[in-house]
Amino acid sequence: MGSGSSKKAKQLEAEEREFKKRNMQKGKAIDDEEEEEEVGEDGKKRKKKQKDDEFLLGTCKGHKGGINCMGINEDGNMIITGGEDKTARLWNLATFECTKVLKGHKGYLTCAQILDEFCYTGAADRTVRKWTAKTGVCELVIEGHAAPINRLICTGDFLFTSSYDRTAMCWDPDDGELLHIFRGHRRGVTPLMYIPAEDALKDDVVDIESNRDILVTGSADGTARSWNMDSGDSLVTFKGHKGGVLCLAADSTGSILFTGSADCTVRSWNINNGEVFKVFEGHQSAVVCLQVMNKLMYTGSSDQTAKCWVTEFGDCTRTYQGHKHTVSTVRFRDGLVYTGCGDNCGRVYDAKSGALKRTFKGHEYCINAILVMPQKMLTASHDGTAKLWDCSGIKDEITSFGDEEEEKERKKAEKEEKKRQKELKKKEKKEKERLEKEKKKKPSNQTEDRESLPEKNNFEKSEKEPEEKQDTGKEDGDGLDEDISREIDMINKDMDDL
Repeated sequence: MGSGSSKKAKQLEAEEREFKKRNMQKGKAIDDEEEEEEVGEDGKKRKKKQKDDEFLLGTCKGHKGGINCMGINEDGNMIITGGEDKTARLWNLATFECTKVLKGHKGYLTCAQILDEFCYTGAADRTVRKWTAKTGVCELVIEGHAAPINRLICTGDFLFTSSYDRTAMCWDPDDGELLHIFRGHRRGVTPLMYIPAEDALKDDVVDIESNRDILVTGSADGTARSWNMDSGDSLVTFKGHKGGVLCLAADSTGSILFTGSADCTVRSWNINNGEVFKVFEGHQSAVVCLQVMNKLMYTGSSDQTAKCWVTEFGDCTRTYQGHKHTVSTVRFRDGLVYTGCGDNCGRVYDAKSGALKRTFKGHEYCINAILVMPQKMLTASHDGTAKLWDCSGIKDEITSFGDEEEEKERKKAEKEEKKRQKELKKKEKKEKERLEKEKKKKPSNQTEDRESLPEKNNFEKSEKEPEEKQDTGKEDGDGLDEDISREIDMINKDMDDL
């Protein structure tokens, strides 16, 4: 790298330190102002601060400057912290004692990791160091970058680093041999993500050497890139963001890449061909951290919120509010969302409802890193301390709360169902009445028809009866006339006799 790159790296480093300083000062001011009200015996409201140790289990003290990074071993009983004082420290979580101070770096530390019996640290002095955790002895110094190192990942077989010098590098962690230099980004490289073959799509993600391991990098140039692990060539460039890529994640299959950016959005990509699946819009400022769990994604932003998204559809389902500064880190575990913030506080939310369940106050400056363990949360701050917090009972509260909510919802549903059934019965009654009315009208017509037919028959009969009577009368009349004639003849005969 030329002197121009070196100047640029120094400028970026100075900007980063200035940002942290402002962040620290603002966080202190917020902490001084953030107070809760209580009502005294005289009925007057007074302000009081939450007790710093209300949920505090222990504090790791010893750094002479801010803590920038933190890592934990597989057993969960030891952590490593790296700070502004150019040292890394190992801590026993059972006693909160510093067991080893790792000295040797000539610049502030930016990243740290524990893997098996070794520790790995990266710093602004452009080097990576490998330490024996048991003795605290530096076993290896790895040099090659031309600017401060931003991130490191050690897999056991490979050690990956990213730097402001616009490159990422792959090293042999045993002897420090440089295996690959990944060149292509036009600005500094920050986030790194390694997807081993067993996590990647075994049929779709295939490079020219048939190596399915994938390294992904994000850069301030607004792009992310995937790399061939054998040749060091760029496989796919994920281009579309209008700001630097600040964080990376992948789904459980290793087939979908997620990138968070300074342009306030997150994008999901086909990791094989770079096709954009979804653009997640909703944050009002840079997205600085993210985590993908199953079909959900959790993001933290400098807009002072964290959010939950459905990865398949791009919809924001929850917004976790209450922060008063940048949400620097976010983690999901067992139905809870944990956040670290520039306002000096750690927080725990119910992932489903978005309700704030617990706030951890006690740090004097911004929180730069968190670790989540069963029933516990670790926070590392720019005040030079790491604190372990009690998270027990939160899940029970949420379960109880959830049961109550479910009961309320059930009763509400029952009430609505009863109302609906009542309206339905009312409607059915009206319909029945209407049908009965129509039915009454129809039978009356039929009755009239039935009645009109006999009447017609009777009329016809009556019409016929006179004729029959007339005919009958003619027959009867003939007999009557004969009788009358006989009587007249008899009368006439009597008259003649007289």
